[in-house]
Amino acid sequence: KLQFLYFIVKKMADRGKEFDIDEGMELKFESSGARESRVVAKVIEGSCEFFGSVLEKGRVVKFPAGTKGAISAPNGPCKVQLLNQEKTSMEFWSGKMYQEFLEKMNTMRNDAKKNSTAGPRILICGPTDTGKSTLCKLIINSAVKAGHAVSFTDCDLGQNSITAPGSIASVFVEGEQIDVEDGVTLLPPLSFFFGDLTVTSSTLGKYHHYCCQTGSCLKANNDNRKQFQAGGGVVNTMGWVRDNGYQALKLIIESMDINVIVVMNDPKLQEMLQGECSSKIDYYDFQRQNTVATRGQSYRKAQRGERIVDYFRGCHTVLHPVHAVVPFSDIQLFTIGLDSSHASQSQTSIPDYLKLTLCAPDVSQTLCVCAVSHANTREEIPHANVAGYVVILSVDVENSCFTLLMPSGSHPPKRNLILSKIYVSYEEIM
Repeated sequence: KLQFLYFIVKKMADRGKEFDIDEGMELKFESSGARESRVVAKVIEGSCEFFGSVLEKGRVVKFPAGTKGAISAPNGPCKVQLLNQEKTSMEFWSGKMYQEFLEKMNTMRNDAKKNSTAGPRILICGPTDTGKSTLCKLIINSAVKAGHAVSFTDCDLGQNSITAPGSIASVFVEGEQIDVEDGVTLLPPLSFFFGDLTVTSSTLGKYHHYCCQTGSCLKANNDNRKQFQAGGGVVNTMGWVRDNGYQALKLIIESMDINVIVVMNDPKLQEMLQGECSSKIDYYDFQRQNTVATRGQSYRKAQRGERIVDYFRGCHTVLHPVHAVVPFSDIQLFTIGLDSSHASQSQTSIPDYLKLTLCAPDVSQTLCVCAVSHANTREEIPHANVAGYVVILSVDVENSCFTLLMPSGSHPPKRNLILSKIYVSYEEIM
């Protein structure tokens, strides 16, 4: 790591471009999606922030591939040096518009801590590219700076920032702000595997079930760790806010006992929610800033692939996944829900949307992303959280074995794997 930092600093001295950021301004930048072309920043003078995470003088940061972000100077001027940036622009600090809201949330946390009551449970919703993820980071970092512990739950199946796509996942942040390079990916997650990138009318029940499971776990955590009860939580959501997306939003609000809703750039959505949800919920609305980056479908697809790569290989902290040859007899493959193929045996004593189907090994499962269930029995599988993820690299029917891409080890920690509708390419993971 020290050799890497020496190489980066030397390279920046030769080719990096310096930028002076005045107080109250931010430097926006974009990078390509190529892992070898990640933007690198060094703080030359002063201190600055990246979505609320403080970067002190001398800090060298290598941002994840495809990052579209902003380095801000809310508390004084600073100078930074960038390498590999594709586009840059200087704008007024976009975080200023959220300061009053962030202070109100910390006041609620202080009151909750004093009175031994529950703090704000905040849901962020709105269309795509309206700044939801940015606001989530600002809320978490603001809470941690003020000395609070806070949970973060990401219900965005397609662009999950905690773990693999297709998941509803939570982490518990205490003591340290979100790491600029690794994000929250190194924190141990509580994860339930939905197994698809979107919600349909036939899978709303399944989505609701995993939201309820997550909500129950968050409540249990708050009951046993009072600092999280007062600190509350932040919930990120999908950018699909009509039809089934809207129904999914209401399910999250109900199952996670939301008492603060922030609507980003969608007055109609706020009107709909206020008309149908509890009158005890506080609402805040923010308009989309011109500084918020627009990301097309191709970018989002590339980022999903990047998230899977990061799960196995790490963002900044380098991980070393393994290829493991595992006999068919050592694991069992299941699908959850009505829509399944290659079924050899099924269970019908649970709701249709949680129907468990045992699947025979088949070459069509090649490159499928699977979750390793924590369940000890077959009956527990539709309800249990997951230990992690693997990718089926090959299915050797002749020799009755799989080749799996795994984070570590020679076998999955549990034998029950949940198949998904999410597939990767060899180019993404090899």
